[in-house]
Amino acid sequence: MSDDPYRRHRFDVDIGDDRPPLGFTEVRGLSIRVQARPGEEAGDDARDADWLDWRDRFGAIGRVPSVPRRRPASPPLTLRRGITDDRRLWDWLRDWVDGRVEKRDVRVYLLDAAGERARGWRCRDATPARWTGPELAADRPAAATETLELVHEGLDAITGGD
Repeated sequence: MSDDPYRRHRFDVDIGDDRPPLGFTEVRGLSIRVQARPGEEAGDDARDADWLDWRDRFGAIGRVPSVPRRRPASPPLTLRRGITDDRRLWDWLRDWVDGRVEKRDVRVYLLDAAGERARGWRCRDATPARWTGPELAADRPAAATETLELVHEGLDAITGGD
């Protein structure tokens, strides 16, 4: 079995382990939403649950909340690929479960026509949150896939060399 059957796709993913990037069939979650804490009437002890989505709360009003009242939020990064004999994703998850904390900067790159990294995004301090294995059914000719969901501390746009 090949270590990386999906290298022909037009993006690659570096999971921050100083090894060659992995190929995935799908990457989801590259987005940012700006949230805002309600005004001073909420008090300084407002909980995280009191943060509101900027678009939903302030879009119609047209007021821009002050910088201390704004924060970006990103959904988990979801990486999907066919099962291979490369255990890096599984081992990273197991290390996290076993208490060997290793946050990593995970980078997703778009590749140009020559296969060079052209544009990318860095998910800062990512950690595994969920691994989903294949649905195995002998009556369906589907490829066995695995999905790793990562939570992270923020998203940065980067160039190919970063």
